[in-house]
Amino acid sequence: MFFKTKANADAECLRQKTLLERHSRAAVGLSQREMSDVITARDKLADYNADINEAVAFFVDHQERVRRCKTTVAELKDEVIEAKQRDGRSARYIQSLRQYCDRFCQAFGEQPVAAITTEQLDNWLRDLPLAPKSRANFRSHVGVLFSFAKQRRMIDSNPIEFTARPKLVDKQPEIFTVDELTMLLEAAQRVEPSVLPMLAIGAFSGLRDAEIKRLDWSEVNVARGHIDVKAAKAKSARRRIVPIQPNLAAWLRPYNGMPGPVVPEYARGKLARVRKDASLTRWPQNGLRHSFASYRVAAIDDAPRVAAELGHTTPQLLYSTYRELVLPSEAERYWNIKPETEAVNVVSFASQK
Repeated sequence: MFFKTKANADAECLRQKTLLERHSRAAVGLSQREMSDVITARDKLADYNADINEAVAFFVDHQERVRRCKTTVAELKDEVIEAKQRDGRSARYIQSLRQYCDRFCQAFGEQPVAAITTEQLDNWLRDLPLAPKSRANFRSHVGVLFSFAKQRRMIDSNPIEFTARPKLVDKQPEIFTVDELTMLLEAAQRVEPSVLPMLAIGAFSGLRDAEIKRLDWSEVNVARGHIDVKAAKAKSARRRIVPIQPNLAAWLRPYNGMPGPVVPEYARGKLARVRKDASLTRWPQNGLRHSFASYRVAAIDDAPRVAAELGHTTPQLLYSTYRELVLPSEAERYWNIKPETEAVNVVSFASQK
């Protein structure tokens, strides 16, 4: 310490002596247990090049943040859900976020947000009796809560960012074989023609299931050769124009000009009957979209173009999630899957329930 005058230095010296004497008297009054605790704490902190004052400052700061933020996790969840609804997020996203956060609230609902530590989150995630992919989904959705809390300055940092990421096995996506998809479409043509368009659009345009469910026939222009995926109906909230491939046009041509939604009522039961008639023993998860991506890349060898048709901004997700390597000969067969006849009586099922 440096001082401009000797008088200032003498004053500080006196203050320090007084402080040391006061602390010495307090130290004399410590019990052997308390003195042992101080020495133990000092030795433990030395391993981290820290002292007791730093430890106390850290603890007090943590407790002050907890005291400042009385918002519980359950209250935060309600705020986040309301904010996402006002932001215009889809009902499907809101439902998914609510389900994951409700599970999290079963363990931490009554605790203040600022009191939850990375260690607690790590232990909770590891104790979930779930596969790594499911635990990764929990980590992602719970992270939304803490990101919101950080934005609202309830916490200084997002503790979920420092938790361990579950190790995911690089599992190749499942796709339909050419023969399986052919049998499926032919069965739909025989048994339930009303669900044929939704299957063909999924297989040959790559629209997401949710996008197909929101699709209206007015947005399918077979004559001009494109499907208009409106921003309000796309997962990315960006409009995109998806080209109708020649074989898809052949499947859709008998339905051109149909009114209303592409997906008919009671589609789930109808699809079950089609699958039974086609004698399919498996149904790959997101199989139609995965198949489109895999066979389309193999056919045109243009990943950025296929990514744009899928609604991605870059090809990275295409390679990491959707693409399954297929032989060019199989890709050629895939894009030649066409109806033997296009004489489908659309009038007979246009009003079916």
